[in-house]
Amino acid sequence: MEKDKLSTESIIKQAAMEVFLKDGFDGARMQKIADLAGVNKAMLHYYFSSKDVMFEKIFAEAMSDLVPHIEKIMNMDIPLIEKLKAFVRITCKTTNRKSKTRSLLL
Repeated sequence: MEKDKLSTESIIKQAAMEVFLKDGFDGARMQKIADLAGVNKAMLHYYFSSKDVMFEKIFAEAMSDLVPHIEKIMNMDIPLIEKLKAFVRITCKTTNRKSKTRSLLL
């Protein structure tokens, strides 16, 4: 049962990412996400109580790859401009493999 729950949640998150990228947060509708994921709205709300919660979860997962790098960069003893350059480099490198993630973050 846990495997089914995870795969359904993943399908919903992928659909939500598509809708958020296409329509933006304000334009995204839970019904459109449910339709794209192939679930009903009740199932969607079982996993995510609101659009805000869904977006926060997706955003947090997208940021999880970057946070350790950002912390390391911010703790470096270098000028701010060098920190910004390092941040841009690591953001591009990390998100290059995941173009949808990059679009969501930027």
